[in-house]
Amino acid sequence: MTLLTEEQLNKLKEAWVKVPWVNESCIGCSACVAIAPDVFELDDEGKSVVIARDSYNEEDVNDAIGACPVDAIYWER
Repeated sequence: MTLLTEEQLNKLKEAWVKVPWVNESCIGCSACVAIAPDVFELDDEGKSVVIARDSYNEEDVNDAIGACPVDAIYWER
């Protein structure tokens, strides 16, 4: 799978697509991956990253945001 890059994020934001993002406080618990495997995966360091998509299921992402124990996931606009 292709991970979302900063450049792709900026293009999606320019197109007014609501995009999930994970900050550096991620502890790699993988709750988001279990909840929304089409949106998140763990990188080589065991931290959550966003998979590149044209759009994201808002309900799945909101569930992942709610399950994150360190509030590392948020919507980027």
